[in-house]
Amino acid sequence: MLRTGLCEQFGTDLPIWNAGMGGGLAGVDLAAAVSNAGGLGVLGMGGLPAPVIREHVQQVRSLTDRPFGVNLIMPLMDDAALQCCLDERVPVLILFWGDGGPYVDRAHAIGTKIVVQVGTVAQARAAAAAGVDAVMVQGFEAGGHNRASTPLSVLLPAVVDAVGPLPVIAAGGIADARGVVAALALGAQAVSLGTRFLCSNESRADAGYKELVVRATAEDTVHTRLFDLEWPDAPHRVLRNRVVTTWEAAGSPASGARPGEGKAVGRMPVAGQVVELLRYSIFMPMEGFEGDLDDQVLYAGQSCALIDSVEPAAEIVRTLAAGAEALLKNLAG
Repeated sequence: MLRTGLCEQFGTDLPIWNAGMGGGLAGVDLAAAVSNAGGLGVLGMGGLPAPVIREHVQQVRSLTDRPFGVNLIMPLMDDAALQCCLDERVPVLILFWGDGGPYVDRAHAIGTKIVVQVGTVAQARAAAAAGVDAVMVQGFEAGGHNRASTPLSVLLPAVVDAVGPLPVIAAGGIADARGVVAALALGAQAVSLGTRFLCSNESRADAGYKELVVRATAEDTVHTRLFDLEWPDAPHRVLRNRVVTTWEAAGSPASGARPGEGKAVGRMPVAGQVVELLRYSIFMPMEGFEGDLDDQVLYAGQSCALIDSVEPAAEIVRTLAAGAEALLKNLAG
């Protein structure tokens, strides 16, 4: 069995997590499927209000009795969202893009384990000093919002050396069993996969978006600050589509002078209401999306090069675990 000390600590069978892709893209069905398969399913609740978060947490509990997590994005988080997670006593709370220190004691007081996702060694050291239960380190390869400037292969062992024996979870560029084994060899005690689970049946990403990711190569992604309406100056990795190439052809102008800025380019249901999507919005197309995908933000990591199909989440977990175990056995032999 592919099992680490972090599995024992967090109550999972496998060191495999789905990334908490925000806005509900990592929703109830995905989190429950990953947890039921032995990993840690994570709800991506960044940007959603507390009542919606509470509903999702309760729905996950109706589908699994295994541990699960909730990911919140701190620049988009209010105290009501955080308090909701604590009131619901979520097993694992993952905080991204900020100082998680002020929330450690509140989480530990009700038995919630707290993880902070970081992009540098200095951020990892600060999180460790604050008393978190684990650090998640995201390499430059990762899709979505990403403040790293170093590849995971360099950043991960540096973070492990800096914060050990605190457990470290690796994120960015991992999509198959080889990536899992590599991360474990570099000192990680678990892996968190975003792009691979975006391309799962249970992901709430628009079906056409999933297919674009499946067909993409690493060279089709770009690290940029382009999509910033609701969250300025936060770098992210996306697929290069028409909205990106049009902006580049215009000379990559700054916010306020970009082609078609403020134009409505789609709509979709979010948190029980239909919202209009404006050009350069941070919200990716999900179930119920209406519009042209060439006008949208399409978060994807460089690991898209390793993904060639959309699969059930439980099958993804099983394939990763079985493949990693086989590789480790062969290496030991």
